[in-house]
Amino acid sequence: MKKTLIAAALVAAGQPLLSAADTLEQVTVTASRTETPKREVGVSVSVLTQADIQRMGYDSLLDVIRTLPGISVSNSGGAGKVSSVFIRGESNYRTLVLLDGVNIADPSAPQVGAQFQHLQVADIERIEVLRGPQGMMYGAGAGGVINIISRKTSEPLRAQLDLEAGRYGTQKTAASLGGSSDGWNYDLSISDFSTDGFNAMEADDSGERDGYDNVSGSARLGYQFNEAFSLEGQLQRTETETGYDNCGFLFFVNDCMDRYNQSSARVSGKYQQATSGHELSVASTDIEREAFAFGEPSYGFDGAISELNYIGKSALGGGQLLWGGEYEQQEFTSNFSEQDIDSLGIFAEWRSDIADKVFYTLGYRRDSLETDDHNSWRASVAYPVLLGDNQQLKYRASYGTGYRAPSPYEVGLNLSEGVEAVGPETSRGYELGLEYQLARLLQLEITYFDQEITDAIVYDYTLGSWGAYRQDDGDSYSEGVELSLNGSLGERFGWYFNGTWLDAVDTTGAQRSLVPQRVCNLGFSYSLLADKLTLNGNWRRAEDILDSSGEALDDYSKLDLNLAYRLTEKLRLTLRGENILDEDYREVGGYYTAGAAVYAGVQLTL
Repeated sequence: MKKTLIAAALVAAGQPLLSAADTLEQVTVTASRTETPKREVGVSVSVLTQADIQRMGYDSLLDVIRTLPGISVSNSGGAGKVSSVFIRGESNYRTLVLLDGVNIADPSAPQVGAQFQHLQVADIERIEVLRGPQGMMYGAGAGGVINIISRKTSEPLRAQLDLEAGRYGTQKTAASLGGSSDGWNYDLSISDFSTDGFNAMEADDSGERDGYDNVSGSARLGYQFNEAFSLEGQLQRTETETGYDNCGFLFFVNDCMDRYNQSSARVSGKYQQATSGHELSVASTDIEREAFAFGEPSYGFDGAISELNYIGKSALGGGQLLWGGEYEQQEFTSNFSEQDIDSLGIFAEWRSDIADKVFYTLGYRRDSLETDDHNSWRASVAYPVLLGDNQQLKYRASYGTGYRAPSPYEVGLNLSEGVEAVGPETSRGYELGLEYQLARLLQLEITYFDQEITDAIVYDYTLGSWGAYRQDDGDSYSEGVELSLNGSLGERFGWYFNGTWLDAVDTTGAQRSLVPQRVCNLGFSYSLLADKLTLNGNWRRAEDILDSSGEALDDYSKLDLNLAYRLTEKLRLTLRGENILDEDYREVGGYYTAGAAVYAGVQLTL
């Protein structure tokens, strides 16, 4: 039975913003796949800019996005180890992750989701997180959409070099180069992150460190033929090696290594006029994974995603019509089997307003899978109210549905075991939100959400010879409240707070594992010496967490600080402390987390 959530939040007023990232004037491109002022958006979307990311000082995308409302993370043993991102309690395989328009999910995994532990923030310009079921616009599941946008250089020439080193033998080198001239624009980047790590698993009493190496690179080239037409091509590559514990089949060992290589490419053409536009793109992602025990190969998986996308938009009858189509093929190959799945989706959304005061959207999508078809839709409304010269209030509401098609692995395993095939999961969710902005002095946002999943795909070890997948009976639920505040005290001190009070249960009514039911972040930014020196901090608190075995994990708090000094206009020094109170905590039962650590760095910009 669905539980009832009772959440209360005490709201304290403050003064200007840490940044302009979430102002009502901010433009988002993720909510409706086209640029839309946030004041007209009726769904929950958070935006992090490059300035926000730089202030935090983190290397990993996981650490950056977990500072946002509605998001929690579980990590099993440090950098590069298996990690899950939960948006409103939903696992990352129910969330679509885009990197410069490319779906970077791993189709070689049992459930197709992004490998978040391998995503670094070097050269990221913007992150947008869309929360809740987004099946209509993206064909995504119940979690939402994370849209990662790399830097696109607009000046004639820009070059940057970042160096950092610290505890656990951690070293990072990142370099980027970009420019724009005579219609051409380009960006190149490469990063090398390595750490000796620490012993990941409590059961391993050898004291052996489980290290991690990550080399990532990207290249982008674009040409603007005229004001309307442009072409762009991009390549991305990530190669990692991760040490971990507890691998094997008949017996288990702790000398384990996972090699993961991901390549992606995208070519797109865009034709944009004042009242209409079209974009056509072709993209692919290829995954190669190989596991080793005692230095010897034990098994391997390959995966691939191929996509063809078209999006069009046109002003029509006082509103805007956006439409498009997507063809996608996912492939999975192992030492023992291979499987592929094709899907075709078409969608349309109508955006308009009533007297330029109430903004609404209505959208519909139809996806044709190999076994059946699926319909999704979304409706949203936003009502911004000007309360004087410098105050705004916005009421918003939305309802949407989503689905998750079975992965190639889930389909292939059931075929090999002679078990009934599984169909897609379906989801629905609604939310009610209130946003308030006092000039640049204070922002408040509070959202109530309620969503459910039907026909969830679950593993059942009693099926077939070695286990298989089936559709779960009943519905699983997630409901809660998200609260976000930011402001400042004077010209030099800014602050933010966000909290999530969550009630996430499975079909039996039991609390979902690894998902904190209460999470909050409290952060600040303080500048002095004519803004040359800045100190930034984030304190995170997570409570009421169950391990996958159903055992309770301890509540925990973690404090991180980042100090930056601008020596010259081109040279910047950093000193970052993570878990500076040396909290001993677990995000996954039986796996250690990092202790107190300090990292020093230098950034040179030309």
